[in-house]
Amino acid sequence: MKKIEMIKSHQEFSKIIKNERYIKNKNFSIYIRKGKYTFPHYGIAVSKKLGNAVTRNKLKRRMRFILDEWKKDLKYNEDYIIIMKESVRDLSFKEMQESFLNLMKQRSKHEKTK
Repeated sequence: MKKIEMIKSHQEFSKIIKNERYIKNKNFSIYIRKGKYTFPHYGIAVSKKLGNAVTRNKLKRRMRFILDEWKKDLKYNEDYIIIMKESVRDLSFKEMQESFLNLMKQRSKHEKTK
């Protein structure tokens, strides 16, 4: 994942979380905002409740890898804030990937019915 695709500023995180729609399951909450660029932006948030810095960085690396693999299936003009919940800590990489992709598929089904 390129640095230009990342959302890093606290202000952007707060603005998206306070004002935009979201989808969630037991492992993730994903906030989605219509973007102003032709490529998606991603922000990944992991609470200190999930473990020490090594554990949190491991979870973020896994999430970035999942996003790199599947970003071609995501909409290009949207910004995503992905918040990991405590239950993610106990998942294997495969389970984490399946949970995230199921949530995104659920979102696309929901959008088609509107």
